[in-house]
Amino acid sequence: MARIFGFRRKSTLALRERKERLLHLLKLSPDSVRASFVERYSACGKRHCSCRQGGQKHGPFYYLTQCLGVGQVNKFMLKISVQKQTAKNVIQRYRQFQALLEELSQLNTELLRREESL
Repeated sequence: MARIFGFRRKSTLALRERKERLLHLLKLSPDSVRASFVERYSACGKRHCSCRQGGQKHGPFYYLTQCLGVGQVNKFMLKISVQKQTAKNVIQRYRQFQALLEELSQLNTELLRREESL
């Protein structure tokens, strides 16, 4: 769900200044990734393991998951700590870019509502 920005209470000049600032900030990092970082615990296949009898499950296991389309998910395990940290960083970069882009979109919508040029 997108954050809603209160642009109706701001002057057109303030909107234009914010737009300039957003355009300056909107630079997509080449190592951005649209994905999720998932932590999972699971039961193994051993019949008498304590994880199957209500005990502690194995894990945590860390995955990077990416929805590519209906029924198409790209998922792989992150095995080393460098992979985990890198995955968190590149996902965060993408989300920051996405948030700035959403703010710009709402700002442009408000300018259109006011019958101002973009």
